[in-house]
This record gives sequence, structure tokens and C-alpha cells, in this order.
Amino acid sequence: MKMRSAWTSGWKNSNLNESKFEMILITGATGSIGKELVRQLIDKGVKFRVLVRDEKKVTGLGDQVEIAIGDLSKPETLGTAMHGIDKLFLVTPDMGQVRALLGVAKQSGVRHVVKISTIEADRSLGPGKWHRQQEDLIKSMGFAWTFLRPTMMMINIIEWWGETVKSQNAVYFPGGNGKVPPVDPCDVAAVACAALTESDHEGKVYELTGPQAFTIGEMVEILAKALGKPIRYTDVPVFAAAIGMLRFGLPLYVVIGLMQTLGALRRSEYAYVSDVVEQVGKRKPRTFEAWCQEYKQAFQ
Repeated sequence: MKMRSAWTSGWKNSNLNESKFEMILITGATGSIGKELVRQLIDKGVKFRVLVRDEKKVTGLGDQVEIAIGDLSKPETLGTAMHGIDKLFLVTPDMGQVRALLGVAKQSGVRHVVKISTIEADRSLGPGKWHRQQEDLIKSMGFAWTFLRPTMMMINIIEWWGETVKSQNAVYFPGGNGKVPPVDPCDVAAVACAALTESDHEGKVYELTGPQAFTIGEMVEILAKALGKPIRYTDVPVFAAAIGMLRFGLPLYVVIGLMQTLGALRRSEYAYVSDVVEQVGKRKPRTFEAWCQEYKQAFQ
């Protein structure tokens, strides 16, 4: 198994002062990465603001966090949220929303953008094409930048496999014999937290993985052990998965992109493990076994 170093590309800015006060704006604060990032920033005592459409979704934060109400699809609602912001945490797949948000950010004097991308962005593969376009836009607008490119997120298998595990004790997924090192969103959040609150992360591309690569069949076996019951795994042919996605209503261009990603998975093109979580996030990456134990109720 290959290991990639955390320092995949970029330059260091030795003039940054780590203790300098900088205000951060968090988008996607209610998502799997964002909500954990919020918790870690609170634990770190960092002052920041979250941008949400519905304040009710973040009422549990109390007075520990500034809350700004705005809609990424409506640029006119974003000005107040962006006031006084130096660093922006960006997580949205919609290019229109990215353009709108970055336009307001530029006008407001935002300096540094930390973006959640995807590991496939390295060669614009599948959904990586759209993320790479966002990365290029950030660069072209003159922002300092840090791009976080996670591999398969552990949390996604709840959506992919949860219902069939509960109803049929089965998983249907086009994985083949390819391997992938799934990563915990908490570990992605730890790297994001470092990029937003420390120096020396500008101009860096970080590929984030878990500590070990598995085939989909091996992941199913680990989940079955955590649940204490057998789970049958069916390797669905890629063309059959494509037909199912189209019937589900996904646009053709999205299905084509996902087929590219699944093809890369089946060929183990992203089976390598990186040391980013440990070197940048300063924590041991969570194992898939530990994640399954914590989230096993989602499959019961």
C-alpha cells in the first residue's frame, strides 16, 4: 500500500502570525464535516461565525458562536455575514453558489478560502471535475487558498447501505475488488480546523484518507462484525448501477461522473493512504472498525 505525505504541493507563508486575530466564516455548519468543525473551533476557543439559512438548526450552539442568516443562492443576503471576515470555510457542490459567495467574499476583503474538495479533483475525474473548476476559480480570483481533498467518507455508507442492511441484511454496491481508505468526517474537520486557525497552510492541497484501504466486501464484513449479524454483499455491475441512478432521477452528466469514480475505485486508483490527518490534524485517524461501532445504531 502506498503512503502519501501530507505536503502534496504548495508554498509556506512564514510571515503569518499564528496568534493574529482573524475572523472565520463557516458555511455548511450543519453538515457532517461542518458540525464537527464547529465543535472543534469552540473547543479551541476561536471566534467565528456560521452562515445558515435556518437559525433553528444551530440553536444548540447558544451564545458560543455568532450566527448569520443568509442563502447561498441569494448573494444579496450574504453581505452582513461576510462583514469583517478574513477566512472562509467553503463547502457546497453548486458552482452558482460558489460564484456568488466568492464574489461577495472578494468585495468584503476575505483573504483566505479553505475549500472541501474531493480526492478525484487531482485529475478532474468524475465529480472531481466540478470541484477542480471551483478550485481554479478560487485561485483565479486572487484568494489565498487551502484545498482539502477527502476520499470516500465513512458517513456516506449510512445513506448508501443503511436501508438494505436494516431490511435485508444486505449491501448492494458496485465495488469490485478495488480498495479505498475511507475517512471519518471528524478527521477531515480536524484538518480544516488546523488550516483555518494556524499558519503555513496556504497554497496547500491536502489529500485526506483513513488509516487503511479496504475492498467494499471487506468493509461490509467489518460492519457485519460490529452489528453482530451476517450481511450479504452483492457486487452490482457498474452499468446496472448507472441504470438505477438514472431511474432514481439523477441527471445523465452526474451519473457519468459517478461511473468514472466507481471505475477508479474498482481499479484501486485511490487505494493509497496519506498521513495528512496525523501530520496536519494532529490526531490518529479513526479506523473504520471504530466508526462502525459508534454508528451501528444507524444500521439497526
